[in-house]
Amino acid sequence: MASPSPASARPQRSPDEVEDIILRKILLVALTPPANPSPAVAYLELTAAELLSESRPLLALRDTAERLLIDRLSLPDPPAASQPPFTFLAAAFGRAADEARKISTIRDAGLRARLAQSIAHLRGLILSYARIVAGNPDTFPTPPGAPHPAAELLVFLLAEAADSLDPTPAPGAPPPPGFIDEFLGGADYESIEPAMGELYERLRQSVEKVSALGDFQRPLRVLRRLVGIPNCAKALVNHPKWIPKNQIMLIGEGRVMEISSVLGAFFHVSAIRDREFASKPDVGQQCFSEASSRRPADLLSSFTTIKSVMNGLYDGLKDVLLILLKNVDTREKVLEYIAEVINKNASRSGMQVDPLKCASSGMFVNLSAVMLRLCEPFLDNMESKKDKIDVNYLFCNNRVNFKDLTAINASSDEVLSLIESINSERDQNNASGEARFMESQEATSSGKNSTALVRCSKKENFSFICECFFMTARVLNLGLMKAISDVKHISQQLARFEDDLGSNRAMRDQGGGSPQLEQDINRLEKIVEILTQDKFCYEAQILRDGAFLQRALSFYRLMILWSVNLVGGFKMPLPSQCPKEFSCIPEHFLDDAMDLLVLTSRIPKALESFVLDDFLSFIIMFMGSTSYIKNPYLKAKMVEVLNCWMPQRSGLSSTASLFEGHQLCLDYLVRNLLKLYVDIEFTGSHTQFFDKFNIRHNIAELLEYLWDVPSHRNAWRQIAKEEEKGVYLNFLNFLINDSIYLLDESLNKILELKEIEAEMANTIEWERRPAQEREERLRIFHQWENIVRFDMKLANEDVGMLAFTSEQIPAPFLLPEMVERVASMLNYFLLQLAGPQRKSLTVKDPEKYEFKPKQLLKQIATIYVHISRGDKEAVFPAAISKDGRAYNDQLFASAANILWRIGGDPQIIKEFTQLAGKAKAAASEALDAEAILGDIPDEFLDPIQELVQTRWRLLEVFHSISKLAYQSFHCCQSILNYQIHYVGRATNMKVFWIKLIL
Repeated sequence: MASPSPASARPQRSPDEVEDIILRKILLVALTPPANPSPAVAYLELTAAELLSESRPLLALRDTAERLLIDRLSLPDPPAASQPPFTFLAAAFGRAADEARKISTIRDAGLRARLAQSIAHLRGLILSYARIVAGNPDTFPTPPGAPHPAAELLVFLLAEAADSLDPTPAPGAPPPPGFIDEFLGGADYESIEPAMGELYERLRQSVEKVSALGDFQRPLRVLRRLVGIPNCAKALVNHPKWIPKNQIMLIGEGRVMEISSVLGAFFHVSAIRDREFASKPDVGQQCFSEASSRRPADLLSSFTTIKSVMNGLYDGLKDVLLILLKNVDTREKVLEYIAEVINKNASRSGMQVDPLKCASSGMFVNLSAVMLRLCEPFLDNMESKKDKIDVNYLFCNNRVNFKDLTAINASSDEVLSLIESINSERDQNNASGEARFMESQEATSSGKNSTALVRCSKKENFSFICECFFMTARVLNLGLMKAISDVKHISQQLARFEDDLGSNRAMRDQGGGSPQLEQDINRLEKIVEILTQDKFCYEAQILRDGAFLQRALSFYRLMILWSVNLVGGFKMPLPSQCPKEFSCIPEHFLDDAMDLLVLTSRIPKALESFVLDDFLSFIIMFMGSTSYIKNPYLKAKMVEVLNCWMPQRSGLSSTASLFEGHQLCLDYLVRNLLKLYVDIEFTGSHTQFFDKFNIRHNIAELLEYLWDVPSHRNAWRQIAKEEEKGVYLNFLNFLINDSIYLLDESLNKILELKEIEAEMANTIEWERRPAQEREERLRIFHQWENIVRFDMKLANEDVGMLAFTSEQIPAPFLLPEMVERVASMLNYFLLQLAGPQRKSLTVKDPEKYEFKPKQLLKQIATIYVHISRGDKEAVFPAAISKDGRAYNDQLFASAANILWRIGGDPQIIKEFTQLAGKAKAAASEALDAEAILGDIPDEFLDPIQELVQTRWRLLEVFHSISKLAYQSFHCCQSILNYQIHYVGRATNMKVFWIKLIL
């Protein structure tokens, strides 16, 4: 008899027994005392007793699977090797997957189907209880010290989100394949929401103190994955910390949005240092410490790294918001979140920002970058999309407050009046439809409630493009543009401290060291180091990111197109009356556009390939219009933009074609610049006297460039002819006033500098002075150096402008109301540069102060000659000779000699000498006429002399007080000059008195 085969010898198991084996292996349980106990397998003795009492077999079958699972999780004394409930369930899910793969080899189709159904049923139970445990950790006994289920879930998610190129190791082992997808994706909202609450909080905590150089990428990928699951996305926007309601002592709502909200933690990740809530590692210390001694390649590598990681953050957060915005269940909550961030941080727009009340610059720069990415679809096609931006959103939306912002050219009352008129119009337009709606619903509401309904209905009609556009405008103002302002402030601080540090080191090198001085040097070195790190961090995240700046420029180009659309498009002249909608839009919309243009114009290649025509058209349209833009500083920024675009400054050949081929530019630019030069005299600010020089400096540089463009020069000539006694006369008056003040102030300061130089040259006496006194004198010396350098530069520009305009447009200088003022100014300059006091103005390094006496003297002589050439009526020589303060014939002879020595133009010197002869002859004729007429009667003499003496007393007083008082002084000076010119040597007393009164 043949022996049986091994297969036939193996005992045959029933389907119930096979199912029992598989389910027990998945659950790690035993229903009978195991022959070989395993620490991981739990003997469910009580469960077995219950089954026996119910006359059921001691088998783990599908109908008892849930009881076995619950009893396994509920063991009061779990096995020594037992895992926490959530970990056990996740592992059980993996074992179930393994068993499901194994049964695929079973030939019996019926058995295979039965086992597959049982395993699937058990896997569903495992997932269901895993969700229960994740949301309610106390449901089943937990070993002491076991991690929270949400923490375990987060570890799984982070492990799955690991990147093969990421050098940072994963925090734990990955979950069983498919577990996360089925755990999160296969659940309804009610079952998943409790688990997600704790998970999002732990995800927030994982990045709340992480900087740009920390590990934020994996948590961000986890967040990106979670919001892609609809129920998880819904759980996020319904999370208590989506928009935190809790108050924190001493912390403002704006800052709470950053440090407590789930998204706020991700937006906090930044290269920009946050001193109140610091992140690690410190980007400034790690990348930019001791920057002055580091190789440029090292710094460039740091800049590139930071830009790369920040763009990774921007892209990830954009994906998160975009997914949420596309989901109808979460979209409204996202817009509400952005609006809350804006409204609760509105005070970030102020000069001083309380870091405990407002979110950090880092968060708002990040939010700016993300919002710009959300705008990209309609920025790429802005011509067709700008009509979707409804201006009424500014006045009628219930989400973001624009009403309290400074308007372009309207008071707050005018803005409220516009809002009321819009609401009134809506009430009328919707009255019938609303009445029908209320009637159909049998509603009874007051008129006030009806209005509210109309507003709510209208709010829903605002497109996403509209909402996104206006929210982005506010975010950029509070974020990117505020950060740019911070960079400027840091740079200014850094420059001041570096100057102080250099001065102190110079004093130490000169042998003036003292313990206090060493302390000051150490303190300044630390401040300079910190400010340098801060500056480089801002630079890395903003200024070095060309794509970021280009997106912002594209956004503001759309802003320009949209705002111009409100006034009828790009055409001149503007309508005589400014449309109310335009006058009421927030001023910062346009102010930010100009600030960004100034910044990008100064960054190499930032404007490369960017089309600037729309910006230029906008600037030309509004630069000279007070009825459309009332803020003179905004118009001054427009000039600054154009100044940056001059070809010699921008380095771009394309900007030359802007100025030379743009029709609006050719027709209106010079006219508006001349008008603004006059209008900027009074800005309304307490610093207007100083500010006007900065602004006019930019205008002067631009005008000088335009003078060399033939088409603009022709326009200039035409304006001078048409506006000879209007704008152009005012322009010349202010140009002369500024020239006199700037040169006078500069020369006086040069004398004071010479005095301090002499003090320091006497080293013996200088060293005897106390160190504190020397430091103070040195600080004054450097302060005056800066003042002289600036004032002298502007004086050179003004004199230069007088020189080139007088050559081809001499007529306005010879008008009766101008000729004597011009002659008096030129005589005064000549006295300073060629008179007996000129040698007292010699300094060690005149170029350092922009002091170019030879060039100035040549220009003054040239102006004399240019005006003389246009003097068809021969009034100029007499005007020169009437100046009793500075004129004398020897001065002209001395000036001619100096001009020969310094290599002046022979023809100019010849004509200058001829003019001097004519002035001398005119003076002689005036003396002869006076001799014939006799002395002025006594009753007229005293007031005249008193007037002259009063003028000189005013000069002495005003030179001894601050520059701020010079504003009033120059008004007086202009009047006194005018009166004195007509009073002095008057031959017709009747004319004299009339002109004095005038």
